[in-house]
Amino acid sequence: MKFNQKGLTLVELIAALALVSLIAAAAWTALTIGMQHGAAETKKTQLQQDSNIIISTLINVHRNSEKYSLTFEANKLKIESCNDAGICENNTLDMAYDFTGTIIGSHTVDDTDAVPDSIANLTPKTAHTEITLVITDLKNPKQSLSVKTTLTRMLTNLN
Repeated sequence: MKFNQKGLTLVELIAALALVSLIAAAAWTALTIGMQHGAAETKKTQLQQDSNIIISTLINVHRNSEKYSLTFEANKLKIESCNDAGICENNTLDMAYDFTGTIIGSHTVDDTDAVPDSIANLTPKTAHTEITLVITDLKNPKQSLSVKTTLTRMLTNLN
């Protein structure tokens, strides 16, 4: 009988399959963790972009209006602004977030109740407005972002 036959034994085949399975499981785990991290970072970036849009809109309204009012209702921000000619317009930002904790001047927003929070008659020509914008994702309350800034404009009607 000759012993130089070529081929794999059952033990060698099972060992090879076990090694390939371990490598595949490690690769799958790394891929899954990477995708979850990517999704979380994408949502964080979306929160940052939306907060920038909200702040930019408020800066624009603050600088171009004689007076304006903000209403936080049904997880939306509604802005009513009037220019020097007395022409008023309403604008609702279509981003739905929980604004609870947002501070405008000395008013704190509580979006958890059914009562709309209104800040009326902000006059940018007479005072700067301190704002701490807090937005929280409605689907994932752990995703939240806070931005503190001051809405400024050349003060002209100082008394």
